[in-house]
Amino acid sequence: MTEKTKNQQNKAAKGAGKRRLSPRLAAASALLRVAAGGYSNIVAEHYFDSLPEARDRAFAGRLFYGVLERQLQLNHIITAYCKKPLDKLDAEVRCVLWMSLYQLLYLDSVPDSAAVNEGVLLTRQLGKSSAAGFVNGVLRAFLRDGKPELPGVERLDALSRLSVACSAPRGLCQLLLDQYGQETAEAFLQNSLRPAPVYIRVNTTKVTPAQLMEQLSQEGADPQPTNLPGCILLGRPGDITRYPAFAQGLFHVQDRSSQQCCLALNAQPGMRVLDVCAAPGGKSFTISEQMENRGEVVAADLYPNRVGLVEKGAQRLGLSIIRAEVADAAVYRPELGSFDRVLCDVPCSGLGIIRRKPEIKYKPVQEFRELPEQQYQILAASSRYLRPGGVLIYSTCTLNKAENEQVLQRFMQENSAFSTQAIQGDGSWYQTLLPQETDGDGFFISAVRRIQ
Repeated sequence: MTEKTKNQQNKAAKGAGKRRLSPRLAAASALLRVAAGGYSNIVAEHYFDSLPEARDRAFAGRLFYGVLERQLQLNHIITAYCKKPLDKLDAEVRCVLWMSLYQLLYLDSVPDSAAVNEGVLLTRQLGKSSAAGFVNGVLRAFLRDGKPELPGVERLDALSRLSVACSAPRGLCQLLLDQYGQETAEAFLQNSLRPAPVYIRVNTTKVTPAQLMEQLSQEGADPQPTNLPGCILLGRPGDITRYPAFAQGLFHVQDRSSQQCCLALNAQPGMRVLDVCAAPGGKSFTISEQMENRGEVVAADLYPNRVGLVEKGAQRLGLSIIRAEVADAAVYRPELGSFDRVLCDVPCSGLGIIRRKPEIKYKPVQEFRELPEQQYQILAASSRYLRPGGVLIYSTCTLNKAENEQVLQRFMQENSAFSTQAIQGDGSWYQTLLPQETDGDGFFISAVRRIQ
């Protein structure tokens, strides 16, 4: 994307923001901002929180995330119905076509006529009135052909068919095929197009899971038990902060895979625990609750503003054993002392959470190449804090084996003071959690023990 194109998209998004936003205009503005380099979760919060009605916020969110998830598929359809090359279309026009096609294909609550008419109106609202007839023509032609999801896909090679069908770049598809095979790769990519579930962690220092389930039922959240102790699925999450139980500090939001990672640490009351990449704090909170708020949890992060999030969350939950501080995880600091447990949940490519942050999947896989070295340096520094007999968990929210097994294999080869530590009943010392199997995020968890 050129700097000129980024400036144009930022200008369009800012201009839309000055108007009174409808749900569709809010979604379009957010999409333009993400296309200019914004993060989906931050952009969504900025544009959608200002919509007064809950149903408008829900509709805008559904459009926004749906388009991000299906962008390559939608581009394929646009290309099939436009003579002009995709990259020659104005960003605003392309955005309107994305949204309109998504409504026609996947939102049964929107009549076809409304999707087309609102698309033409939105084109004008975004300052592209001259393209209104073009947008109308493309959408009408798509309707006349019966709304084909994958027009002409049979003419593509196998990798391109998978890319379009799962709306994932060829590079990502190839990486997953090489590492996991056709069946697992395709199942993961198809699963990534589904809405992500919302899990919460019970603050067991204040309430039992049964008590919280009862309260959340009364508050309308539709809580559902899971097979993971202390983990609850919310059937109707909505705005989490509106529940009295949230304000009372009875739970925090945390995916079940992340919770499972914390349970693998097996932190006990009275221990000293280090979370080296802690912000925004979910894992530190769960660990502190496991420890019955007895002992010490040092929650470190590189950025001061994110350390503030940890402090704020700990205060809401009433977890007094958390000490949050600014620290570079790749630099060993002997003044921190030694620890019984270390959680090393490193920055990663994030491929396991693309159904929550779909823009991640559009990053070129070449950008991942430098990550394993960074991750190894964090792991090597973190391991120095462990006492003999102490356990370290190394984890990521990616499925890329170069960032997972290969980092651990290098560490074990270069550090004879450590042995593997079983985290499952079958003796396995690492595991990959696949969303299509667990309904949680994609996650990698491994454990090592210091033996000298």
